Amino acid sequence: MTHGVQWLQKEFVLFSYLCVLLMIDRHYHSMDEFSHYELLESTTQRSVAEGHKASFCLEDTSCDYGYYRRYACTSHTQGLSPGCYDTYNADIDCQWIDITDVKPGQYILKVSVNPSYQVEESDYSNNIVRCDVQYTGNYGYLSGCHMSSY
Repeated sequence: MTHGVQWLQKEFVLFSYLCVLLMIDRHYHSMDEFSHYELLESTTQRSVAEGHKASFCLEDTSCDYGYYRRYACTSHTQGLSPGCYDTYNADIDCQWIDITDVKPGQYILKVSVNPSYQVEESDYSNNIVRCDVQYTGNYGYLSGCHMSSY
């Protein structure tokens, strides 16, 4: 097993158009791909590994100062309010990229949120973030993260 950041896609069964039952964790998901992750070679932009995050509930986990939570899965309301965000812990299954066969080097981590535009937004221009990655073979160091149009 390779050390460092590892993302592993799990097998899923389509339950309905936007509802997916992941076989690994046995609960329903509102979208099979809420975010998409790609590890790209820094010089060629060729994808060397990828993964995704399924969503089982969109809620306002926390908000920036001056904004207030309106959506919570415990009250059976889903959504994301302006100025708020939905945060998942790093140890939740199905939100990583398997980098077992990736060689040490310089890479770019590209994260695309709502890549299929399944959630209506007022602005889609802030849905992609790119970060520089230095992968040593044991650890991955991220820097220079910024929003991107591609």
